[in-house]
Amino acid sequence: MKISRAIVAGVVGGALVLAVVGLAGRLGGSHADLCALTGVILTGRADAVGWLAGCAAQLAVAVTAALVYAALFEHVTRRGGALVGVAIAVPHATVAGLAVGLLPVARLNDAGITPPGMFLEHRGVWMVAAFVLAHLLFGTMVGLLYGSASSGARSPSAALLTHRREE
Repeated sequence: MKISRAIVAGVVGGALVLAVVGLAGRLGGSHADLCALTGVILTGRADAVGWLAGCAAQLAVAVTAALVYAALFEHVTRRGGALVGVAIAVPHATVAGLAVGLLPVARLNDAGITPPGMFLEHRGVWMVAAFVLAHLLFGTMVGLLYGSASSGARSPSAALLTHRREE
């Protein structure tokens, strides 16, 4: 597994998610800064320290997700690339969207910030679309930056098809 490539892909993909969701929030006039939201949840602070903690946490999650993608590229699909990455991103976006709705909200409420809800639903329909799009872009970017699987092994289905052709 190409761990350093996966880490770089996770940081770039994570930054892309933060940028897309943040830009959509600014355009839509809603509070959608994922670093700020995460920072308040983690630290209870709505200042620069909270934002930095939230950003570090978001990027750590992105790197972890990219390492999971890399493992899937290497051991399940046996290939990488943008198309495989976006295919993996569909369940990733679903799990991430549901998980956002399960985040603890007490500190957000204390700070006067409306909890985001699942898929950022409390920020409006455009934010839901931006959230899903951002995660699909994450998968595409991780697949693109990770590249092909290093194992070189064929998937079990490809091996079976090759075996049948040889008979």
